[in-house]
Amino acid sequence: MFKEIERRSNEASLFNIQTIYFGGGTPSLLGETELRNLFDTIKANYNIDPNSEITLEANPDDINLDYLKQLQEVGINRLSIGVQSFFDEDLSWMNRAHNSQQSFESIEFVVASGFNNFSIDLMYGLPGSNINTWIKNLKTTLQYNIPHISCYALTIEERTALSHRIKEKTIQIPEDTITIEQMDALLDFCEANQYEAYEISNFAMSGFRSRHNSSYWEGIPYFGFGPAAHSFNKNSRRWNIANNAFYIQAIDNDLPYFESEVLTRANQCNEYLMLQLRRIEGINEQCLENYFAEFALNLISDINKQINKGNILYNNGNYILSRQGKYIADEVSSSLFVS
Repeated sequence: MFKEIERRSNEASLFNIQTIYFGGGTPSLLGETELRNLFDTIKANYNIDPNSEITLEANPDDINLDYLKQLQEVGINRLSIGVQSFFDEDLSWMNRAHNSQQSFESIEFVVASGFNNFSIDLMYGLPGSNINTWIKNLKTTLQYNIPHISCYALTIEERTALSHRIKEKTIQIPEDTITIEQMDALLDFCEANQYEAYEISNFAMSGFRSRHNSSYWEGIPYFGFGPAAHSFNKNSRRWNIANNAFYIQAIDNDLPYFESEVLTRANQCNEYLMLQLRRIEGINEQCLENYFAEFALNLISDINKQINKGNILYNNGNYILSRQGKYIADEVSSSLFVS
């Protein structure tokens, strides 16, 4: 990865890097020396804004006070903690390495260390879950004054161990009505406790939006380094080989290590629609007409159909998802896609 970081620096010569995100895999396995070497390589090859947001994803079982001190010394100023649930039965079937006690302890360590900008991930719609356990998960964020939470409904990917277990009926996922009930509880909870629902799955107290993720949703170019990493420059995107060994071999031998595609105008428009509709700001009518004039007339007609169905609201020049629309956000977005 160091070689890729160095080789691609010319692509970013005109950029002032605002955010850095160590994610995917388990970056919290990296020690101070590895992180410092990564930082030194990035700083030597890229223009990093002195006020940049630098996030590290961490598993609860990797967090302790000594490690947090090392992260601060290296330059990490934001954490994203993969809690998922504060109940052992949930963590067990997910095969998570940590237990609920470690989840609580990790947050206590983070607070004690002086990190004030951090987030936790939580999942709902889990097998065996109910509204009471989900609300208890949410209320824990108040107990620790957690400034940002990312909450995702369980999704079933084909050809995974989970999908196999569901087909074999060794595990049962809840009905859609139960998942919607839990999503409703999430939205009610955030409204009542000053968490801004700034994106469909992300909720922040004032001043604690994720700058990195917000940039992604706003369509700002980004660079991704390492196996399976993605990059985007507005007109095209690229993705690296996912297999670690093949990626390293290709980099070491100057062989192609990524694939890419040039985005058509329809691709760009569809991505804009999908991302903007997930945000609290929604789709700006004027921007739609300015950026995608060739599609605007038909798009506004299709948007009005969703307004009539109650899935989209029109508010001061912006089209935003209603609560009903949030239940089926992907379906609403795809109904607007152009070709």
